[in-house]
Amino acid sequence: APNVLQPGALGNSSLATTLTRAAHRSPLAELAIEAKQPEELVDAVFLRFLSRLPAAQERALFVDALSKGFAERLTPANEVKLPPAPELLPRVTWSNHLRNEANTIQQEWEKRTREGPPVDPRLRPQWRETYEDFVWSVVNLREFVWMP
Repeated sequence: APNVLQPGALGNSSLATTLTRAAHRSPLAELAIEAKQPEELVDAVFLRFLSRLPAAQERALFVDALSKGFAERLTPANEVKLPPAPELLPRVTWSNHLRNEANTIQQEWEKRTREGPPVDPRLRPQWRETYEDFVWSVVNLREFVWMP
């Protein structure tokens, strides 16, 4: 049986957010934007994460979820608002790690990590969230989970 540590980490961590988010210009966002049909998108995600195509039951379940709003998933180009580039932070190294500023910098990095990358504004939020839930479900399938 799978180890319970990995599903817990994937289900409740910033790793899950980063791994499953259709982030701005990410490969996951590009898959969703370039897909012609929900079936094509489901197959692409399964191949990317599991190196296999979905079973008929899996395909039917996920295609049904992604079909709702698929045709309208893209934000019109004139409404796309690109996320601002994050402010560059100074580096924390051995030469400055004992200064108060180093702590503030590391706290900002932690905050950014918890928030995860910005979403891709080319995808409508409601459909994107369904898509991210689908990706999260695939990542949490038994075969993606390590076996000790």
